[in-house]
Amino acid sequence: MSTNIYLTGFMGAGKSTVGRLLAMALGRRLVDLDDPVSRRLGMPIRRAFATLGEDTFRAAESAELKKLASRGGLVVATGGGVPVDPANRALMRGSGTVVHLAATLPGCTGRLGPVEVAERPLWQDPGALERLFASRQEAYADCDFSVAVQGRSPEEVMREVAAELLGSEEFVLDMEGRSCRVASTWDAPAILAQEIRGRRVALVTDRKVGGLHSARYREVLDDPVIIELAPGERSKSLRTAERVYNAMLEARLERGDLLVALGGGVVTDLGAFVGATYKRGLGLALASTTLLGCVDAAIGGKAAVNLGAAKNQVGCFTQPQAVLLDLQALSTLPRKQRVEGLAEAYKTGLVAAPELAELCAQDMATLLGGDVPGLAEVVRRAARAKAGVVTEDFREGGRRAILNLGHTYGHAIEGWHRFRLGHGQAVAAGMMVAAAISAQRGLLASDEAGRVIETSRALLPKKLAWAPAGEAWEIMLNDKKNQGGKVRFVLLEGVGRAVVVADVTTRELAEAIEQVRG
Repeated sequence: MSTNIYLTGFMGAGKSTVGRLLAMALGRRLVDLDDPVSRRLGMPIRRAFATLGEDTFRAAESAELKKLASRGGLVVATGGGVPVDPANRALMRGSGTVVHLAATLPGCTGRLGPVEVAERPLWQDPGALERLFASRQEAYADCDFSVAVQGRSPEEVMREVAAELLGSEEFVLDMEGRSCRVASTWDAPAILAQEIRGRRVALVTDRKVGGLHSARYREVLDDPVIIELAPGERSKSLRTAERVYNAMLEARLERGDLLVALGGGVVTDLGAFVGATYKRGLGLALASTTLLGCVDAAIGGKAAVNLGAAKNQVGCFTQPQAVLLDLQALSTLPRKQRVEGLAEAYKTGLVAAPELAELCAQDMATLLGGDVPGLAEVVRRAARAKAGVVTEDFREGGRRAILNLGHTYGHAIEGWHRFRLGHGQAVAAGMMVAAAISAQRGLLASDEAGRVIETSRALLPKKLAWAPAGEAWEIMLNDKKNQGGKVRFVLLEGVGRAVVVADVTTRELAEAIEQVRG
């Protein structure tokens, strides 16, 4: 269960306003503690405080706080006096993160406005108000971190709170001796600014991503060349690559310049392919804005475009100087795109990081609901796990092949649907088939296979047309992972233990499809 985020501070510090913005940014529900307290007491807060007395009011406040603490996954705007009780502070610290919005008393007065001040009895005695304000500062200081609000907009405060909550984590990915900076961060443009180093920049993105995120990136770019593509898998083609080449030539981009690919897997794959081949390679940075891109597509140095229904048939290995995993962008993703990324993250966990697989299996409903702190944790674990495999086997000559769990049948059903089925959903279907074959062969315990199948099933559309074994096999015969004309499958001997085989039969495939299709 994800923990709560509690906002504390004096009356007028902006807890409700910042809380609303923060809840939207983190994909969570905001609860203003005054609301359930008012419902519990059957009257507005001010009247309850005046008629029932402070002791009764505080008891109700503590009782409702305890209920919220047991739920988790919320942003809670607390009342100004909540932290005064040590028991309340202990409850909040034990069930979440406590954030103090530090305001001055004049600032609080200004934010409330004259009408609200006039309606509050406490604010009619300036001396008593100052003493109350001063008396609460020690309790407010008992927090996980504090953010100053004076002279700042609620949006600015929210961004600082979110950045502090999600943090910024970096590691270096070794790609055959070349270092790639991988950063998961709320403020990806700031990291990009450090990588530009005075060079001209070409920014390639799609129109949808550009509308959502390019303004943040343009703030750190000096007159970039902007190349916008049509959204969707069809842009991942040689024809689109040629269009990008021509735009870069027209702008006189040189090998010493920097290409930034901003978007999901389609854009970063295409951008990496262009960056590796334009004038035999130029500087490259990938800024991933989708969960699928953050956990998989942007990490690993593989770049490719499609040929018709055959996915990733023309490509190369490439070595970007930086990969930015844009956590702020996660809040803009629709559920379908969360499904895509969670399928790949779960796959990586199954083959290389059991704790990641367990996180996905246990919290799948919360993650699918869009909880950004949870998704950020998935991103970090998946990125590190995949990077570990890539470092060991950059060109997929050995161990890296395990990352193709679910991809053999997955790519086939994706192509069979002519890419109208999302990649992540296709991989989820492929993992179900692989788990069933693994159990049929006695490699994987039936209960483990069942859990993989049911966890993956949560990622599928309600009604899925399964590609028949014979038709899928014809597509799989062109899979780039094949060797010696044999179709290769990744199977499981247990969570975290994968094996690559090349002897799966069409009969086994048909039986597995029949078993999992439900």
